[in-house]
Amino acid sequence: RYPQTQWSLVPKVSFTRRSCGLMRGLLVIALLGLCAAVEWKDSPMLSDTWRAVSTDDFDTLLALTVSSSASFVQQRAADGRGAMWWAYEYRNPAALALFKHLSVSEEERDAVGLLPSDVYPDSAEELQELLADADERVAGIPAMLSQFVITLEQMRKEQAERFDEDLAPFEDADLDAGLDDEELDDELEEEEEEDSGPPAPEDIAARIAALKAKAQKMKDEM
Repeated sequence: RYPQTQWSLVPKVSFTRRSCGLMRGLLVIALLGLCAAVEWKDSPMLSDTWRAVSTDDFDTLLALTVSSSASFVQQRAADGRGAMWWAYEYRNPAALALFKHLSVSEEERDAVGLLPSDVYPDSAEELQELLADADERVAGIPAMLSQFVITLEQMRKEQAERFDEDLAPFEDADLDAGLDDEELDDELEEEEEEDSGPPAPEDIAARIAALKAKAQKMKDEM
């Protein structure tokens, strides 16, 4: 009836109690190998993911998706659970839609053998309503991610502008008074070695205070 394949050539085996025990042992070994391949370990990112899903903080989930290239959805906690389990557990259709868009598996099991959908706390009918709600949201996820990236870039620009405004009062100050050329060169070299991005406000204040103190000390010595 069926074309002969390599599997049809395998001899038939009678499944005795001994052979079933052997198969169970092999299955356990395979599962242990899978756990070793994907380490189940608690982490700060998983804590952030759990908190965002459980409190319906969708903006944080978008931020995690953008900042981690969506790798956070594949991480598993020590109990074998991760983002998809929590989406079901906390009845979060938006999170479920995001994870579906990111192709997170719903067929993997946790440490006690439960699928993500198995931890849904309500009735089967309400589970179908949750899935329907999530499926309707999936199509809008790409646009939401794109808009979030635009918003994030705008926030960065505004932060840089505020940095320039905070620094403006010091641009005309004679902070380098009393410093010779060699000392000024040393200051410039230190600045070039630092990160090219805007320094933190506390770093700015510390640098300005240090320059003022150095200049005042040299003036007093004169």
